[in-house]
Amino acid sequence: MNGYAAAAVAVLIWAAYPVATRAAVTGPFTAQELVTLRFGVAGLLFAPYLALHWRSIGRAVWLRGLPLTLFQGAGMGALVICGLQFAPATHQAALGPGVSPVWVALLGLLVLARRPSARALIGGALCAGGVAALAAWSAAAPSAAILVGDTMFLAASALGALYVLQLRNWGIGVMQGAAIVSLYSALVVVPWHLWSTPELALTRVPAGELLWQVLWQGVLIGCVSLIALNQAILRLGSERSSAFVALVPVLTAILALAFLGETPSPVELASFVVISAGVSIAALPGKPLFRPADRQLATPP
Repeated sequence: MNGYAAAAVAVLIWAAYPVATRAAVTGPFTAQELVTLRFGVAGLLFAPYLALHWRSIGRAVWLRGLPLTLFQGAGMGALVICGLQFAPATHQAALGPGVSPVWVALLGLLVLARRPSARALIGGALCAGGVAALAAWSAAAPSAAILVGDTMFLAASALGALYVLQLRNWGIGVMQGAAIVSLYSALVVVPWHLWSTPELALTRVPAGELLWQVLWQGVLIGCVSLIALNQAILRLGSERSSAFVALVPVLTAILALAFLGETPSPVELASFVVISAGVSIAALPGKPLFRPADRQLATPP
């Protein structure tokens, strides 16, 4: 698979994931069940990789996997899935992948004292303006719950940015980090789910819908999107690959309209366009966002 095809696969999965999850969490599934499926299945899929490579993974990497699990694993995943109970799928796409460059630039400056480039600042300012407009719309919406969901999405994207920065800072491979985070998350959420719902509530869900969410939560977003992203970065570089993220909010809006009947307002549409423009500018070819060794990777939601 060439780099552009890999990037397209990752973006399509990221764009469709909020729609599939929103349909599930407003339907027969609870948020806890979806978190369990996401990391339980991903943990199983990554288990063979860890079994083959565990001797080559240093003790420091295993220990650093603990905070990374909060950043990109169960912590971030729970915020996204719970937030989709309250806010539309389009908001998750815009406030998740859409604002990642803002968080990476801001947290890179505050946590690691890395100075962003001028284009990163311009792109970040556009993203921040789009977020502010979207937050104002949510605050004025008839249901205050939308603002709760938006806050969860922003918190999740901040955790994802911390994951990216620390993964690079600690020199942990993307595959190693994803495998360890999936394993640790599974070791937390699966026992918790079994303890809190001993009657195995998932058995009430029709088999077809259960398999559909196993595919989305554990296989596509937990594994396939990561492998596709790695391939895109290998072939195209991290910045050119990140440019594709700008398509996520717009594609999600189209899919949400088609499958969920969620029609965005003019303010929402304008916010999505501004956020996408900010991501595009931040990922334009040119001087790196930070020093060459500090280039960040995009992360799935």
